[in-house]
Amino acid sequence: MTATIGTVAQQQATRYVGVADWWGRHVWLERGGARASLPYRGEDQLAAFAWGRRGIGARELSRSILHDATGSVALANRLCREFTHDVVAELPDVGFELDRRQVLAWLADRRAAA
Repeated sequence: MTATIGTVAQQQATRYVGVADWWGRHVWLERGGARASLPYRGEDQLAAFAWGRRGIGARELSRSILHDATGSVALANRLCREFTHDVVAELPDVGFELDRRQVLAWLADRRAAA
């Protein structure tokens, strides 16, 4: 895995921002000065995004982040459980900011360890 994975749009500065508030948990995708909801790429349509713990919601957030960061459905499906345990479960419960470069660095570290 190298930092060249993904489309030109994805290679712009990209941040994933999780917010927990009165209305629940929301994950924003910030790219190129614009903010939008992170597209849901999960298998379980009833699970809401979660972080700071393990479980279905955290796994689906991992899958969505990996899919957006790499542009690869197969890679996101294959590594979402490990990304959940290594990264998403450790994020602060009140909210987080995760940069696309951090996601790609996790992938590179994982590849180097294999």
